[in-house]
Amino acid sequence: MMENINNKKNRSGENTQSAYRTSRFYCVATQWYFSVREKEDQGPYSSKLSAEKELKMYLSDYEYFNENNSQLIVNTIKLI
Repeated sequence: MMENINNKKNRSGENTQSAYRTSRFYCVATQWYFSVREKEDQGPYSSKLSAEKELKMYLSDYEYFNENNSQLIVNTIKLI
């Protein structure tokens, strides 16, 4: 991996630095949330740790359903 000018490593598959990145997690009046591209922000959670655990579950579910949905489409196409 290449290192960018801020001495931070680029994410996997990125060859150049990102102009600006924000954290997925943020706090509003003691309530924690996380951001996702696919839907509205998720939360509130009572702590950042809870939000982090929920994000892991969210990403796991997202991956599972996308994998199974892709396979369902492939199987449906084979039947036609």
